[in-house]
Amino acid sequence: MNRNLTIGLVVVFVALLLYVLLVQRPAQEAQANATPTPSTAAATSGALWEGLTADQILSVTVTSADKTVAFGRASASEPWAITAPESQPADQLLAAQNAATVANLRYTNIITTATDLAPFGVLSPTYQIQVSLMDGTSRKLLVGDPTPLNNGYYALRESETNALVLASTSIDTIVGWLENPPVLVPTSTPDPNLTLTPVLTPTP
Repeated sequence: MNRNLTIGLVVVFVALLLYVLLVQRPAQEAQANATPTPSTAAATSGALWEGLTADQILSVTVTSADKTVAFGRASASEPWAITAPESQPADQLLAAQNAATVANLRYTNIITTATDLAPFGVLSPTYQIQVSLMDGTSRKLLVGDPTPLNNGYYALRESETNALVLASTSIDTIVGWLENPPVLVPTSTPDPNLTLTPVLTPTP
């Protein structure tokens, strides 16, 4: 074999060996030992009132420009009753379901880049949803304008600065209580004085 060729092959081999030992291997070890960086992306959806459950709710009030409906109870062991627009018995199942609807509200987006909330309508809200709790605290949601696609509403939690987007189906359900509160519908009671006339069957 040509001596120069042999020397050339040895030089190439030594260069490759040095590259592996000095460059590639340390890079692989550094990658293996690197500490993963947690994602900094903010969640875009979540529970409107984290940790709130229906059994913590004492009363719910929904207000528009010209109407108010409210239902509540004196304590967890007391029955629900309609308190506005006028006092009347409440359907216990419907009232409990409505309280659960409020407790389970979720937002689908949170807007953190807007400095002016006026364009969302939340500073002069169309609707207000207020919840009073067993511990004496309360929660309030200010509902503003519909989103451009009409599949949601802009809203703002009281004392916060970031507008939220809530699904229109959730808000429309609650707003519907202004027209259809969970009122107890009386069942008809048979009149004990009513005399039933038997129907005669013709004899063949």
